[in-house]
Amino acid sequence: MKKDLNELREAIKKFNLERDWDKFHNIKDLIIALTSEVGELAECYRWLSEDEISKIHSNPEKKKNIEEEFADILIYLLIISYKTDIDVFEVVEKKLEKNRQKYPLDKSKSIHTNPLKGFKGK
Repeated sequence: MKKDLNELREAIKKFNLERDWDKFHNIKDLIIALTSEVGELAECYRWLSEDEISKIHSNPEKKKNIEEEFADILIYLLIISYKTDIDVFEVVEKKLEKNRQKYPLDKSKSIHTNPLKGFKGK
């Protein structure tokens, strides 16, 4: 049976409390750790072409490394969410609604938001 995000968050919290690690998890250090993990994920992709990235995603051993970095990022985000009492579902739903208003479909479809417009921007 799959867990929902709140159950996953509680499992992570329990894991940390059982090990008495929660005392080390201040927000500053959690943000630094999160940033480090995002950097590790970025390293998996740095300098690779789209073709090389596609090959990595189809290689189970290499994809496993990416999955582990992704998991580390999500774990830190969920720790931060319980340390700051942020309801992940609620804030994401609010942000999606805000983005729907900011980027209405009729003005945003197939248009990126790069201010320099790039090659395909309008």
